Amino acid sequence: MADVDPTRSPVAGTHERPARKPRALASKTIAAVAVAFLLIAFGVSNDDHVPVDYLIATRDSPLILVIGVSALLGAIIGGLAVRRRSR
Repeated sequence: MADVDPTRSPVAGTHERPARKPRALASKTIAAVAVAFLLIAFGVSNDDHVPVDYLIATRDSPLILVIGVSALLGAIIGGLAVRRRSR
């Protein structure tokens, strides 16, 4: 009993992730809400139509749509990058 290594897990082969702290989750939620609020405010204030060059055509689209689609794609790519790095 005296030769027990404190760095080893009690049962061999069990590797559990540490529990997430509720404070960290709450701060991420507050940050996400703040970014969403700023994005909505920025998009509503920019309601002009802008030319968007797609690969095969150019169309005039509302700037709020361009901002929203860009934010959504950025969030998806960022989420995938974080998920891949954490593995």
